[in-house]
Amino acid sequence: MLWPPHKGAGRQNLILLEKIKLKTDNSNNLIPERSYMITSSVPREAVLIYNSALEMSRTGDVDGALNEYHRAIRVHPKFMAAYNNIGEIYALMGESDKAVASYLEALKIGKDHRILLNLGVEHFNKNDHVQALKYFTESLSLEPSFIEGNFYAGLVHYNQENHKKAEKYFLKVIKADAMHLKANYLLSHIYYERKEYLKAMECLDRIRETADDRSFLNRYYGFCCFYLGRYDDAVSHLTSALESMPEYAGLKKYLDKLTYENKMKEIGDLEQAIAELENDIAARDPGIIDLTKLSMLYIFKGEYKKAETLIQSYKKKLAS
Repeated sequence: MLWPPHKGAGRQNLILLEKIKLKTDNSNNLIPERSYMITSSVPREAVLIYNSALEMSRTGDVDGALNEYHRAIRVHPKFMAAYNNIGEIYALMGESDKAVASYLEALKIGKDHRILLNLGVEHFNKNDHVQALKYFTESLSLEPSFIEGNFYAGLVHYNQENHKKAEKYFLKVIKADAMHLKANYLLSHIYYERKEYLKAMECLDRIRETADDRSFLNRYYGFCCFYLGRYDDAVSHLTSALESMPEYAGLKKYLDKLTYENKMKEIGDLEQAIAELENDIAARDPGIIDLTKLSMLYIFKGEYKKAETLIQSYKKKLAS
């Protein structure tokens, strides 16, 4: 695929809660110091059970955690956070229907933007984008600056190829967290598709130090530079990508010569070079090196649409 996969990422974006801290008073009840999804005073016994369940969950004892969360609910039936955490456990176990049921029980107690997000993620992971967007939008109506809510709302629009709306949400994410990896990746793709290469590079710049796939980053810096006519910069970035991707090594010698000053000298008769390569490719299944060379020749000739169509067709082939 052209861009890093992002579908199915919802499992790691569940809202994990912290232990509830007990606040000393003279009664048997308490007001939690941090009111995570709690709408009223919670009995001390329920909080202690909840904290025990949370610890079990973190150490991998999911069965014990589920039992404790249910026990906490028996003590305090309106324990919204316990219902949410039960939903998270089922989601991580791949039991989506049970997760959804638990989130819906929590929402009967009260609306919370984090639970709405978790519920939307379950629908998103089932490719039910209409229902997912409904919950993400409702989540944002409660907390407009919610980073994950804005990211997922943008992701739904991105997957539906509604890039204008996706851009709006991703920009909100980046405003709150300039180095948000996924939002910058996807926003850079939107700008790349629009041929707004400088904006695409700005997104990549923000995640240059945190992105784990440096080869990917260098490839698309290189492509952006190439389309902007910055051939020396393109060579530098693409060469860096080649050094970490041995399968591209056969293209390295070609790229070393690809400077503005040398390109026409190397190509010679441009029309003849294009015709020969087109005929060669038509007779066999072309590889990335062949398509890259041909797209570059089209660009040298000024036939940008042909170059773009060639790259896009190869991208679709890889994605299929």
